[in-house]
Amino acid sequence: EDLIGKAEGMDLTGYTAERVAAFRSALAYAQEVLADNSLSEDDQDVVDEAVSQLNAAIEGLSTEDKPAPSEKPEPSEKPGAGDKQDPPATGDESHLLPWVMVGFTSLAGASYMLLKKKREEED
Repeated sequence: EDLIGKAEGMDLTGYTAERVAAFRSALAYAQEVLADNSLSEDDQDVVDEAVSQLNAAIEGLSTEDKPAPSEKPEPSEKPGAGDKQDPPATGDESHLLPWVMVGFTSLAGASYMLLKKKREEED
């Protein structure tokens, strides 16, 4: 009864629809088991299963869907204040390769011309 009371008082805003649906299903099953007057001590496993499902649904809500309070900056904090992160990259190195190739081609062409001129002078 205490677990059902706790579950009924939970705020479900901010959680995904899938998690809320699983939670509501587990809560409905637990309420159904609690209201079943035909259950006896021999049916303890049914009660234990309902409690287990409801606990798992509550834990599923609290562990994955809502962001932790520490993830949000306080209103008095300035975003980025005190952060020691690497500065953002300001240049894109993907265009460097064509320039390097142009440089090597120019160097090869100049070397060829000098060698050709040197051979002609020797002849």
